[in-house]
Amino acid sequence: MVAMAEPWRHPETGTYYLRRQIPKPLREEFGGRQLWKRSLDTKDAAEARRVFAALNAELERRFEAARVAIEERAAGTKLTLPQAQAALARASALHRGSRFDRLPVLSNVFWAEEAGAARMGGARISILPDPTPANLATMDPNHLPGDVWLRIVRTRTRKDILFMAEHMVLWIHGDLRGEGGFGDLHRSEDNDWLLTEVVTSAIESEQADLRLLISSPHRPTGTRLRPRMTLGELVDEWKNKTPAPGSQGAHETSTTVADFIDYVGDLPVSQINGDHLYNFRDAVASLPNAMPHALRALTFNARLKACRDLEGPRVAPASVKRRIGHLQALITHAFNQRWIEANTGSGIRIEGYSKNTKNRRPFLDDELARLFSCDLFLKPTGWLETRNTVGDMTLAWMFLLGLTNGARIEEIGQTELANVKRDGGVLYLDLGADAVVKNENSRRMIPLHDVIIELGFETYVDALRSAGETRLFPDLKPNMFDKLCKEASRVANRLIDKVVSDDPRLAFHSLRHNFKDFARDATIEKYILDQIMGHAGVTTGDKYGVGARLKTLKRELDRISFDMLEGSGIKAAFVALDWTKALERRR
Repeated sequence: MVAMAEPWRHPETGTYYLRRQIPKPLREEFGGRQLWKRSLDTKDAAEARRVFAALNAELERRFEAARVAIEERAAGTKLTLPQAQAALARASALHRGSRFDRLPVLSNVFWAEEAGAARMGGARISILPDPTPANLATMDPNHLPGDVWLRIVRTRTRKDILFMAEHMVLWIHGDLRGEGGFGDLHRSEDNDWLLTEVVTSAIESEQADLRLLISSPHRPTGTRLRPRMTLGELVDEWKNKTPAPGSQGAHETSTTVADFIDYVGDLPVSQINGDHLYNFRDAVASLPNAMPHALRALTFNARLKACRDLEGPRVAPASVKRRIGHLQALITHAFNQRWIEANTGSGIRIEGYSKNTKNRRPFLDDELARLFSCDLFLKPTGWLETRNTVGDMTLAWMFLLGLTNGARIEEIGQTELANVKRDGGVLYLDLGADAVVKNENSRRMIPLHDVIIELGFETYVDALRSAGETRLFPDLKPNMFDKLCKEASRVANRLIDKVVSDDPRLAFHSLRHNFKDFARDATIEKYILDQIMGHAGVTTGDKYGVGARLKTLKRELDRISFDMLEGSGIKAAFVALDWTKALERRR
């Protein structure tokens, strides 16, 4: 004998519940749940039995409906929600001609009152013109297609709504006939109601999208895609972007593009794919690292042919990366401007390349001692007039300034005499608005360390001014990209190779690393160090204010000890030097 269901009393709260196991075959209809539990909201046994009887009868009806639904679905006549959504999507797709694919219902169908309709105010299906800018401009967001239908749904009974939905159901079923869909689906109240709910939900969602389009001041005016733009045309567009690329970067990119065009042709950018880029990568990597100048003047394909049998090291991975990077930057720019649909330049791997491949390292203490005890610093009276285009006097001061303030070589080399200033007794270099710097954070005032003052730097500056010069290092000449220190960097690094070490990680820029380490040894606050070196802060607090005052920077800077200068003969050699005569000898 099967026990009758009865209220269940919670052992702790005393509240009664309807608590029943859902039959296993029916659980899928209840979202996979095993137990049906509803509070009867009472602790009184008699009241619980009364409420329980009504809720239990309703649950039995749900069990029966679930059995019928399962049977209908087994017979292929019961729609599920995903099936109903798919049916609507497919029927709408058959009509879709609009460019606005996110409006699949409203761009094809809307509900409107039909003149002389039945007593319920019949509805019919009508075609809505594409929501072009002209059509959108005439639409009233308070009276949109679909409003009539939504009013019916919100105010009528289920029976009335199904009566009104007859055309809509026939539309979906009829358009799917012969399409392998639901054209032969069993018509039932449940199926019709599910289709009606799906359409109503789609209309509500898409009306929100349509209102957004109507209210937008920037209506769609056509595609931004430029399928016929060639790589050569893209380079011209890229050069005119804001901010514009530097002259050296623009030149190197143009050279890479010329090689790429010679290799694969001047394709439309939209047709450049990963295969083109990978093949060009491999071709660049196959070239020799050291190439005669006569071969460099050849076209890329001719260069490949001429160098095919040459022996020796191939192009370094970092150089290959730089060349591919030029193309990636162009393709990314086109993608960001919506001129192409896909960024085919992303993710190109360069074998052997690592960001750490050319990492600089600071000089060791004995290496710094060897550098600053060489003849360049101890025998200034024997300074050469020039080393190519860089005089020994210029080279010596650039090394000393780089060591004692951590500035980049181009920042030092471009300094105008007008930007060697004094404020409150503090002598400093002003890398302000006129300076060409790496980024905006590099615009700064750099106080000069006491050791530089003691070496006679201010006397050197006065001698330059008396001689009518305008720049701190007048012998530096700009190259084709207006860079003053390209040759100075090469000469400085050759000196390092000669008197210190030919370790490729050691270069003039290593002094910047040394300066940062010396400042850490002196326990200088990070925000002070960042300000002196032109590094951007990373915290929100770093963005407040304009930074420490100049006298604070000077006080902290002078706490750093440069033993390799203090213990050498540099001071004696520099102090004894007549800077005016030294400049005259150089001229």
